[in-house]
Amino acid sequence: MKSKTVLGADGTTKMREITVGIHGKGGEVGIKAVQRLAGMVSSLKQCQTPQEVYDRYLQITGYCKCCIDCDFMDEKGADELMCLAAYLAGNEQARAEAQQKAGKKV
Repeated sequence: MKSKTVLGADGTTKMREITVGIHGKGGEVGIKAVQRLAGMVSSLKQCQTPQEVYDRYLQITGYCKCCIDCDFMDEKGADELMCLAAYLAGNEQARAEAQQKAGKKV
């Protein structure tokens, strides 16, 4: 896994890019499956409730296992991707909980 941070002129973080190397088989179908998996990880930020974040994380883990079983990705790439997904899910879980609490106070 590689991480790259792009800083603005004022020194603040403007963008963070994380790259996970995935190796596998399956040709075009394998590539599409892994792209879909990456899209699922990216969609964590669209979840509105903590339960939605949890459900999406479970979907990601199941889909990742299917990709491994079909040889669309190797174990090392899957491990790195799942570490990233777990980290992002934790962040999104905290965000969703904070939003729910803020909504209840109004």
